[in-house]
Amino acid sequence: MQNIPLFPLHTVLYPQGRLPLRIFEPRYMDMVSECMKTNSGFGVCLIKAGTETGPSPTCFNIGTYADIIDFSQEADGLLLITIQGKRRFQILRTSVRSNNLLEGDVDWMTEDEALECPEKYWPLRDIYLHIVKNYETFYLNESHDSISAKILSYRLAEFLPFDQELKQEILETGATTRRLELIESNLAGAEIEFE
Repeated sequence: MQNIPLFPLHTVLYPQGRLPLRIFEPRYMDMVSECMKTNSGFGVCLIKAGTETGPSPTCFNIGTYADIIDFSQEADGLLLITIQGKRRFQILRTSVRSNNLLEGDVDWMTEDEALECPEKYWPLRDIYLHIVKNYETFYLNESHDSISAKILSYRLAEFLPFDQELKQEILETGATTRRLELIESNLAGAEIEFE
């Protein structure tokens, strides 16, 4: 068990996924400062009820620990950071610091090994390759042809226009093949058009 600061958002972050954030609330500016000083990260969790600003919201209890991989500050003091997801955690209990920052005692969740994508899911891999080769993403400079089944499942969940509750269900699913099954079954009902 470990205690970490939490950043509730209306989006899901996956392991190895990247996300740009604009930081302006004092509690999150304090959190970023603390993370930079201690070379540590924080947890991102999807909001179940409430908002990103104001009182601490209620969150889903599975989230992703993230490191800050890029940082800049605008003239008005606004912080711009990019974070990268590392590993999933389960929140056991939460508390609120005096500065209104949510923190949680978490347990780390296990991950499947990074195995090659099974042939059955090559059509999903083809969709992924189409996206990264034709649309601007954070992953332009990576090699994509040998993507593991695990990263494929997380990246597709990130890219595809699923609702946040389905994205959260995919995050909470431990088995890579089950995540790919969820994506495949939900693609049938999604209206996706590629240019």
